[in-house]
Amino acid sequence: MNHLGVNQTRAREQTNLRRILDHIGSFDTVVTVVGSNHQSLLTRLASYSQNPAKKSLENFTTEVLTYLIENDPKFQRIFIRQIIPDGRIRRRFKQASAESQQSFGNGIVDLVLSSNDSMVLVEVKIAAAETETKIYGKGWVSQVQKYLDFNEGPVAYLTTRAVSAPDLRSKAPKRFLGHSFFEDLYDDLVSHKDKLGDWGHLFLKFMEENHMKSLDPFTASELDNAMHSFNFAKKCEAFLNEIRPRVELEFQEIFRSRRRFTRGHFSPTYGSAYIWIVGGLSKYKDVKSLSVCIEPHNGSLDYGVCVKVLRTGIKRLNRLLKWTEVDGYLISYHPVTPKTKSGTCVRTLHSDLKTLKNALKQI
Repeated sequence: MNHLGVNQTRAREQTNLRRILDHIGSFDTVVTVVGSNHQSLLTRLASYSQNPAKKSLENFTTEVLTYLIENDPKFQRIFIRQIIPDGRIRRRFKQASAESQQSFGNGIVDLVLSSNDSMVLVEVKIAAAETETKIYGKGWVSQVQKYLDFNEGPVAYLTTRAVSAPDLRSKAPKRFLGHSFFEDLYDDLVSHKDKLGDWGHLFLKFMEENHMKSLDPFTASELDNAMHSFNFAKKCEAFLNEIRPRVELEFQEIFRSRRRFTRGHFSPTYGSAYIWIVGGLSKYKDVKSLSVCIEPHNGSLDYGVCVKVLRTGIKRLNRLLKWTEVDGYLISYHPVTPKTKSGTCVRTLHSDLKTLKNALKQI
């Protein structure tokens, strides 16, 4: 192939990679090196992006870890040092290979490290509780315990610090290597950043963006603004509580329902204050929940009606609503200004609820 053809092929590879990574919600940049292993990774990422059931941060991270272990020697040494603290076992994995999503018995292991006849089974969790499986004769068994029961080799648990220790039958099983953390892996990688390849640098950025690094210490500015922030959150809750009775009456009239809204609640996790309908809208199967929220949006503070919609119906419904789609929610954002009064908000929300009702009747 001539140089022009090679460059065109690389440009296509980079375009495809950006599209796939953006679809999953990942890196800002792309690597410039392509090859057979690179294509293998692209293929796996493409398969995840095309299967909604597999579009998880954990699956994506596991695939990238596997690729880096296979293709970046420095990353491999750091990774093995983090998950295998026992030097006697670690010596067996000086030349290791990695495979993801490997079947063992009645389960699938996230990541398997192999070296000659030795294996380490790695369970990966990112800010999520350990899963359990109901096994005949054993009851509910945690994922790490299930890995240990496979008797295929030592088991490591790699998670973010927000994840609790694994639920094991005994306190210190012989083949359990321990609970390792992405935050420690990040620190180790940063200290050897100049020896990592392109993908290693991309992965560091990815870890930063997806809360896999240690929290930075509180800044003086954050501490100075802390009381103001808490007071503002309380004010958002109070504002919603003030409009709740009137919005509730509008909702009950429009939807011919007796259901009520909760009191205002502020969630630091979602960065939003909201009231929601207890029990949802059972008559409309595509709608899982309905709430009124107030939250930051595109640099301003906005309020609006918010509906959680089934994936199969969200596009169809929004062709009629033309609201903002955010992670499976449709939201009718309206800006809050210094002149915003509760009466104005109630009238606006009344209009939104009527629009929603008419749209639901058409699908």
